[in-house]
Amino acid sequence: MNFLFPLLPYFWLALLVGAILAVIVAAIRARPKKPKKGKAAEQESEAADPFAGSEPVLDFGDELSQMEKK
Repeated sequence: MNFLFPLLPYFWLALLVGAILAVIVAAIRARPKKPKKGKAAEQESEAADPFAGSEPVLDFGDELSQMEKK
């Protein structure tokens, strides 16, 4: 068992390097993916958001009627 004590610092170094590499790999894998190019990507984006091409409509009817009552 005494032959393992001189190797102990190398085990610690390997553990620290492994932990650092694990954090780096996790950060790289967690980045958002690049959008796809082409017609397939356009069809997927249209299917995902049906209101993407429409103009927003502001409806102040209820707010205006409340202001007129005051």
